Amino acid sequence: MPFSMSYDFHLQQPKSISAEMDPSVLWCLGPDFDKHTVLSLLGENNPMDTGLMQPTTPTWWMSSPSQWNTSSMPDPSVYTPRSVMSELGSQSPTSGAAKRPFSDVTNRTNSRQFTNTQPINKLEFSTPVRSMTPDLYSRVPSSIKRSRITPSLASTYETPPPPAPFPSTTSTTDSAERALEIALLLKEHPDCTCVLVTLIQEYQSRFQKPLHVSELYTMKHVIDIQDYGGNRVARLLPAFRVRFDDNNMQGHLEQPYCIIHCPKNFIVNPDLDLPFVQISFATFAENVRQLLTQHSGSMPLASFPQCYINSFEPLIDHNDGVPLEHYISCIKDVQIVTGQGVIKKVQFSNTPGVSFMPTPFDTSNMHVEMCAEVQQRLQQFSREVLDLLKNQGSHCRLPVSKFVSAYHQYFSRQCRVADYGFSKIIDLLLAIPKSIQILGDGNKRIMTITHRCQMKRFTNDIIRILKNKPQRSMSISEIPIEYEMAYKKPFYVADFGMCYLEDLVNEVKDNKELVVEADKDIIKLYRKERTDLEIYATRNFEKDVIDMLRILPDFSIPFQKFIPSYHHHFGYQCKVQTYGFSRLIDLLEELSHVVKINEDKNGEKIVQLTPTMMAHAILLNIEQLVRKPHGPIKLKDLQAQYLQVYRNELNPEDFGVASIEALLLTMTDKLDFHYTESDITVAMKEPNPATVQLAKNVVLTLMLSQCQLSFWQLKQDMLVRFKQDVTLNMCRNELRDYVEVIDQTVRLTPPMFFAYNVVLLLSPCEGRMAYDDFIVEYQRRTGSTHLLYPTDYGFPTMPRLFDAIQLVAQVRGRRNFKMIMLNPEFRLGGYSQPTPFTPSMTPF
Repeated sequence: MPFSMSYDFHLQQPKSISAEMDPSVLWCLGPDFDKHTVLSLLGENNPMDTGLMQPTTPTWWMSSPSQWNTSSMPDPSVYTPRSVMSELGSQSPTSGAAKRPFSDVTNRTNSRQFTNTQPINKLEFSTPVRSMTPDLYSRVPSSIKRSRITPSLASTYETPPPPAPFPSTTSTTDSAERALEIALLLKEHPDCTCVLVTLIQEYQSRFQKPLHVSELYTMKHVIDIQDYGGNRVARLLPAFRVRFDDNNMQGHLEQPYCIIHCPKNFIVNPDLDLPFVQISFATFAENVRQLLTQHSGSMPLASFPQCYINSFEPLIDHNDGVPLEHYISCIKDVQIVTGQGVIKKVQFSNTPGVSFMPTPFDTSNMHVEMCAEVQQRLQQFSREVLDLLKNQGSHCRLPVSKFVSAYHQYFSRQCRVADYGFSKIIDLLLAIPKSIQILGDGNKRIMTITHRCQMKRFTNDIIRILKNKPQRSMSISEIPIEYEMAYKKPFYVADFGMCYLEDLVNEVKDNKELVVEADKDIIKLYRKERTDLEIYATRNFEKDVIDMLRILPDFSIPFQKFIPSYHHHFGYQCKVQTYGFSRLIDLLEELSHVVKINEDKNGEKIVQLTPTMMAHAILLNIEQLVRKPHGPIKLKDLQAQYLQVYRNELNPEDFGVASIEALLLTMTDKLDFHYTESDITVAMKEPNPATVQLAKNVVLTLMLSQCQLSFWQLKQDMLVRFKQDVTLNMCRNELRDYVEVIDQTVRLTPPMFFAYNVVLLLSPCEGRMAYDDFIVEYQRRTGSTHLLYPTDYGFPTMPRLFDAIQLVAQVRGRRNFKMIMLNPEFRLGGYSQPTPFTPSMTPF
């Protein structure tokens, strides 16, 4: 007897398709498509057999398409397509079953629903085609029989199995969408009829997803499949067609190819096999923009070569070229987007109209939520894939079908997709779209590195090469040679997703770390423009470096020990940011006239004074010896004392002179020589009082004029006020520690500007103030948010800063008894026109 049962809809009534179906799945239809009508059409009164377990009742089936009605029909006969009835005929169930299509095992076993309230007398098996023919079990293949209950057990099985779960929202939505796609595709054919093979081919070409014959047989409420002349033909059911016409549904499908430049029977390759091109990127980008303008800002990717040929030269396939899809994605204002199940499209980034948002991955296949741990694993996986493509893939490309084996071979471990919360490898790769780009479709999908990551990778490689260059620059044409020397492998432009080196360099010319001068064929590291204050501080740092290295053997020190030695020698840290740099190596390379960086036999970097600065260091050491409290030194004792203090022999031949006397004669501006009958005595020369007084007068004149004047105005004021003449050479040489000359303008140096503020603070206090009180008062006069930092004036510490202004003020005493005292020339009485206090710290 046929199986029959009642279903309690009050207990387990599923949601309707219209309630579960997301209207966004109908985006592939035209803009005039009435989505609400489609949802009502596929609503509860017209359920859809998706092949999965559906909550059905006997009233859902009809005897023929003409009897389709939304009203309740009590127990109609089961509808069986004519093709199936002709196959059955008078044959036995066993012979007829061999010709009938079968759906999945799960589909057949889940086609019925059971409840816990009604007993079942016998368990029977159903086929995808619902028929009143008895002995349905005999039509099931033997492979399925072995996985089921034996007939003898089935006859005595009395306890009903638990009810199967309802179908997921995703499967219901996909089936509804597919039925609409089939219906609209048939409406494009005469009489809504098409050969089954042609229908499947057109569907796969149009929507770029597979379609099986068994899926068509499950759409009995939409199409009817018959045999005509030995060919199976699919026809849209009249009742379904009438319902479309009654609701005025003028829907049309989105074409997967360009209807302007392609014939109507154009077939899109399901594998989306596009050429590998080799063309100038600037020319190609401009051509693509023109094409998109002709196509209203959007065009299918599958027919892109055909559209390109109509306006420009053909895109020739090159073995060493770049994939066309990747080359298009490199254009800044152009993007490739993919709808849900439809072919990829090329469009402007700001194209108005329907928004095609690419889905990064299929979340329905995820087994765990995207928690922090999974995100961390994905980041690690992204780095691994990038490393794999850079070292294993040809031109950083790898077929998706070979990824698992390549991953296993490269990392010596399996790629477990479940560890990242996915069930398919393609979903895992799509989950890292910022690093990996999937090219093509179908069985010919290729994975490669995204353009953004490629440019970042090329930039890092060039920066690493430039950092080992003395001048931090090189010729653009030398990049392949330098790359091969640095990374021990040949340089291919295609490895970075470009066709020519010029295009690759132009893509990084706006980078913040690189500067490209194409007209000079030079690429170099970017260095920010340093301020005048940082340049002045660097000049002070030069003196510190010479002072530290002059007492070391060979005037050199290992690079790794430079910072600790500097701290030990001066008592404070070396902060390279004070001088406008972020790394010590950059700061030392800026002082190429002072130090040079060499490598010893072990490859360790050594910082050493240049030959010119070595001679200067020798003279500083001699000057330090002469300054000893015991007074002048005899020339014959100089070498012995030098060896005793500096543990290094003084050899004048090393500096191109024949004797010590000739070496000392180069310091006549600082040393005095007293000749006697037996020897020569060397002593320090006292500062010239006239030069000191001239410096005081010039500084005072500038302080009375807001710290700077034009040279001619300074010259005139000096003649009127002090009856002294001053020249530009005097300002640049004798007075270089106090003033600077910039474009015929003379201004105070940063420490002298600080001395100007000290004068304004101490003048009302009789020219003296306790050191601690001075710091507090300085902060109060300049604002509570600004403290007194010596680096604002180019010095690392306060003692160094006050030492630099001894011409104006001096610090007397120690510890808690320190006092700051102005020199008599700079007290308030010395000003003819006192100026108000300026809170700005420095004009630099």
